[in-house]
Amino acid sequence: MAPRDDFRKLSTFDLRPVFISLGLPPSSFNTAAQPQRTALFDAALNADPSRPDSLWLFKGSDYFTFNLRTGSFEGDAKQIAGNWGGNSWPITFSSGIDGAAWAGPVFPHLWYMFKDDQYIRLNSSQGGSWLVDIGPEPLVNGWFSAQETWFGTGCDASLYGIGSAHHAKLHLFKNNEYVRHNFLDGHADMGPGPISNFWNLPEPFSNKIEMAFYGTGAEEEQIFFFSGTQCALYDTEAQETIKVFPIEERFPAFAEFMRRPQLFLVEDYRLEAYLGPPQLGRLVETRNVTPGSETRTLMVTETIDSSTTTLRQSMLDSQDASVVNNFNEQLDKKTAKEEGSEKYGYHMNADFHGDASATSMWGGEVNAQLNVQGGSESLRSNLAESVFETIGSQVTETTQQLKQRTYESAEAIEHKERVLKQEEIVLKNTTDRLRVFEFYQQLQPYITLLVLKDVRIAYADGTAPAQIVDISRFGKLVSDKLTDEAVRAQVMQYVAGELAAVEDQDGQAHSLIQSGATSSALALLPNPTTIFRVQHANGDVQEIATKGLVIKAAKDWLAPTLTMIAVEAS
Repeated sequence: MAPRDDFRKLSTFDLRPVFISLGLPPSSFNTAAQPQRTALFDAALNADPSRPDSLWLFKGSDYFTFNLRTGSFEGDAKQIAGNWGGNSWPITFSSGIDGAAWAGPVFPHLWYMFKDDQYIRLNSSQGGSWLVDIGPEPLVNGWFSAQETWFGTGCDASLYGIGSAHHAKLHLFKNNEYVRHNFLDGHADMGPGPISNFWNLPEPFSNKIEMAFYGTGAEEEQIFFFSGTQCALYDTEAQETIKVFPIEERFPAFAEFMRRPQLFLVEDYRLEAYLGPPQLGRLVETRNVTPGSETRTLMVTETIDSSTTTLRQSMLDSQDASVVNNFNEQLDKKTAKEEGSEKYGYHMNADFHGDASATSMWGGEVNAQLNVQGGSESLRSNLAESVFETIGSQVTETTQQLKQRTYESAEAIEHKERVLKQEEIVLKNTTDRLRVFEFYQQLQPYITLLVLKDVRIAYADGTAPAQIVDISRFGKLVSDKLTDEAVRAQVMQYVAGELAAVEDQDGQAHSLIQSGATSSALALLPNPTTIFRVQHANGDVQEIATKGLVIKAAKDWLAPTLTMIAVEAS
């Protein structure tokens, strides 16, 4: 077969690392490896009454918008400075806040932010423009309830009062203490005193409340209290605790911000695209050329949407930033859906830890099970399916946006702003018979290979960038982090078993471990190579060699190009 008929490599793209949790409980780790308990967020604030489903969550210099009804975050983190208070926002509060509170329905336009022993007040009476009209000021200057009480140095959690008995009141919590502030006179009208004296809450909530907010819908008059890894739903009317949940059970989306130690397999993948010979697609138009004449024809590819946000290409033919971002966003959604909401995720985003290499397409963890050998194989299969579904979605989206047709002149083009490509072709007829030319869409076949190129080991606890090491250092990492010798041996044996039977695209198991390596001293094969065979229509076989293990291949991509071709009808 002629070389031009073979598939040739077009591009190589490294996917973000995939973190596969080994599913160890926190009790397996050394005490020194246990992260210190800290609140999920610095502050929580139910949004204004016009948006009862929304919750604002503050962490460091950023804040998030969370939808209580759907249980999901709305968009990415935004900076507090510039989005709250505009130019009136004080620079000392730009690095973050410790607490936030609405003054309640009696003073619906007043909002308070606390940081250390300072506070500011925002006024929302001007509609969309919320301005800081008081502060920063020491709490003891503006709040009588802060004088000679712990509130003078700040609080852990704050929440406006609900119900007629609590209107114009503010609940304040710090450590195991509670005080209620009255906005009408500026004094404390209840407390300070132990939380257990005023709230029917079990431990650990009676010892410390780190965050509190109201629910929505049927739960709009119920409070969610947070302490450590637990969340309590509290009925304000009955004044009793309804239920206590693990945080990740009631709010799965919060789990990625929780801190707990874990060991991971870190798998690095590469996506390779190969380009084959063009093929004829659908018939676009037909043109007749009379004897002894010539015709100039414009072959034009247009988009049906001239918006700059429309996806023009897929990962098959472009690694433009917009295409890559679209690919990653779609892949994130597909893999998150595949995981299921019961999985625990680690927030390894570079925005929080300053380490782009720790960013996973899953956000952290895809859970394997140590008691099920081969547990990681189904995760690899899910990854492969999600990758190729994402490419398929991009190909479909780009195809649906394209429209191809011919014009006799540039003046005849109906929507010049939508033109992606135009080519002029001169059709001559020097014969004494009519010649008929058919214009076909040109299709481009692709082969894509998903290649596992490396496997590493990582430790993370949500407090710092993941500690990622080569397989050869696995034994030392396990020794440093795990307490029990039996658990260490189980972990080492499990990983050795997983890497000794990794399936390729044909379902054949391959070992990535060097011969002679033991579970306590693992070593990967150096520079493994996979041969992928392409069967051509004429029976010839093309061999494509690639470094790594081909997990899955797809050779059925037929994507439209921005080109048409004129073929004389027989």
